[in-house]
Amino acid sequence: MRIVHIIPFLWSGAGKVVADLCVSQQDQHDVMIVTSGTSKGFVDWPAYRSRLTENGVSHRRIDFFDRDSAVFWKSVQDLSSLLSDYDPDVVHCHSGVPACAAAVVRDSGAVSFRSISQLHSWGTGRPEWMNTMDIAGFRRSDLVIANAAAYRRTLMNAGLPSSQIVSIPWGVTPEALDSSVPALRNSGRIGFVGRLEPRKGQLELVQAFGLLRRNRPKLRLELVGPAADLSYAQEIEKFVRAENLSDSVWMGGQVTDVFRHERNWELFVSLSRDEGQGMAILEAMALGVPVLAKSCPGVQDYLRDGKNAIALNSDDAKDVAESVAWALDHPSETHKLSVHARKMVEDSYAWDRTVLEMETVYGIRENI
Repeated sequence: MRIVHIIPFLWSGAGKVVADLCVSQQDQHDVMIVTSGTSKGFVDWPAYRSRLTENGVSHRRIDFFDRDSAVFWKSVQDLSSLLSDYDPDVVHCHSGVPACAAAVVRDSGAVSFRSISQLHSWGTGRPEWMNTMDIAGFRRSDLVIANAAAYRRTLMNAGLPSSQIVSIPWGVTPEALDSSVPALRNSGRIGFVGRLEPRKGQLELVQAFGLLRRNRPKLRLELVGPAADLSYAQEIEKFVRAENLSDSVWMGGQVTDVFRHERNWELFVSLSRDEGQGMAILEAMALGVPVLAKSCPGVQDYLRDGKNAIALNSDDAKDVAESVAWALDHPSETHKLSVHARKMVEDSYAWDRTVLEMETVYGIRENI
């Protein structure tokens, strides 16, 4: 079977899981991925592209990030030529813009394929015209995958019938679940993984850390992830310098092995206000790192306060500092949460299950 994946960019959590899916499918199928490559100053993350190349997944560049009409219609023409030559069985669109383009190509009769779309996330503050365009593409797909309940509701509120929507959560990479869960941690390190941008809440986390460190001078905060918003990253750096925290706050940027850092953390703390699914949180749970997080869209499906994590109901620095201090002072209780969280990931978020469910949606295998 020939499968084409289309995503505006390979970056962040969505880029990682799509790259992982392509690699998993390449063992049994002929897989191609289409990305913008470079558009409006943004680029694919090299690590993801390298992973695809190393595993024999072919790549083509068509801009599905720039929504300007001239760019979009040129991209539709390029996609039509590509799909006519490649003749795929399935086109899996990981965003509304390529879903619109795939619908136009299929409706033209130039090539026939099964059209699958996926809603990875639906952030706040989107203009209505953007919502209208994306929903138009999703509506003309055979099936739309929603990886979280919040986004299933978004699709249904937009008028898509429940029969057109399939819920498939992303599984956690096997490398995380292959790790043994350590006993109680006492590293004095807390951390977070995510791009530096306001919705992720790193500034509020650093502010809370500043309060914590007054009574815990050996405590260290590690922020892993590239700067998606340079001005926001500079604001964080300015606060760190002003509060004399440079020796205890590490902003590591994009690293080659995230898990190597996370395995040493005593706590994973997330103040993110919006997630596609919160893969970094799930990976921390798989690694056995106790989690404190806001129960935002994308995370609400699995975060259970007092059962597998500690839910943060405020991003106020004082409130966050108090919650983190409690977790640090009660290691036995937080360790129990991490054990339950690891079991939850094993039972419900295994990667192989995601791959099998995708093949069911594609029509490759019977329902499981």
